[in-house]
Amino acid sequence: MKIKAAFLVLTASVAIFSYTSMADTEQVHAAKYSKSEIKSVRKFQRNYRLLSKKKYNQTNLYEVTPNFGEPFNPGKLEPAYVNASMNYINYYRSLFGLPSESNPDKDNIDAQIGAASLASVNANIDLHAHGLLGYKRPTYIDKHNWDTAESATLGNINFLENNSSATAGEIVTDLLQDQNNLAGYGNTGHRALLLSAKATHMGIGAAYGNNGVMYSVQNGVFADDILRKPVKSSVTYPSKFVFPYEMVNKSTPWSAYFATKTINGTPKVYIRDLTTKKNYRGNSVHNFKNSYFSDGYSSAITFYPGKTKLVNTHKYQVKIGDYYSYSFRLFREKGRN
Repeated sequence: MKIKAAFLVLTASVAIFSYTSMADTEQVHAAKYSKSEIKSVRKFQRNYRLLSKKKYNQTNLYEVTPNFGEPFNPGKLEPAYVNASMNYINYYRSLFGLPSESNPDKDNIDAQIGAASLASVNANIDLHAHGLLGYKRPTYIDKHNWDTAESATLGNINFLENNSSATAGEIVTDLLQDQNNLAGYGNTGHRALLLSAKATHMGIGAAYGNNGVMYSVQNGVFADDILRKPVKSSVTYPSKFVFPYEMVNKSTPWSAYFATKTINGTPKVYIRDLTTKKNYRGNSVHNFKNSYFSDGYSSAITFYPGKTKLVNTHKYQVKIGDYYSYSFRLFREKGRN
């Protein structure tokens, strides 16, 4: 299975993602975790087990199948798919100490119009899918719906090729990990939208084109949220305190977003394994500054863990120049106590 994803706000990005499952074998051991860490780990593991693992494809994705012709009908997704998508989004937001987002019907309707419009024109898997740039409106789609689609597709877009199937969680996880972003090495615009410090609501849409591509839209760029006061001054990946071992690897960029802090230049990043007392250096550091402005961040630093040995149960400290430092401990998201 191959999933591709795209995001556009001020700068655009596209990512290619391959989902790899981890063995559900390792448990939390009290000797390696503090009482507060154990409590948090158990809560996250319990909540993760409750998330839907159902796969969706063209036969079970819709409650109402889209019609690309007269009369145009964007269709309607199975409510279970929409609910599963939002549950994953809000589960991940909880890892980062961010409040849950709501899922208004209008946001879903607009996201579905966006996804169906992409599918109806068999949009290419590139940045022009955002805002349907360069695409001519089909005669069977009226101007109002086309305008809605252009707006809705300014958020996150996923492309699932070859009539493949995927869980709602795989789509969301792809965007959160933001690996191999074609719009720029280390660009984490998809993640920034999901982990916006201002966001309060999001819509979910998806549709298969005649080309066998499933177009997924996360409609999450709204003027009312952009003008809102951020609920957190900083959001880091990996998150502070505890973080899933399954969500870190050498190809997943790490990031630190700041809502009020301005960082100029490119800071050096150091990573210390507090368990083994070994020091490492982050590499491929990028300063995207305020490129993710609609997500509530004035500075965005991304980097890779370099030669850092990532070991479950170990505790790490990340230091970003003289600007910021924090620590976290890894745990098995798919573990069980």
